[in-house]
Amino acid sequence: MAKSKNHTAHNQNKKAHKNGIKRQQTVKYKSLKGVDPKFRRNARFAAQGSAKAIREAKASA
Repeated sequence: MAKSKNHTAHNQNKKAHKNGIKRQQTVKYKSLKGVDPKFRRNARFAAQGSAKAIREAKASA
C-alpha cells in the first residue's frame, strides 16, 4: 500500500481570501484595569498636563 499524503496547501489560499484576510482590530484605549494604582494616578496627572499644554499652544497661536 502506498504512503498517504501528510499535508497539502492546495486551495487553502483561495479559501482564506474568499471572505478576506482581515487585520486584527486595534484597541484605541488600552484598559488600565489591574495596573499599579500609582501608575494610574500619575497617568491621570500627565494627561491633564498634556491637555493644558495643548490648550495654551492653541491660545498663543
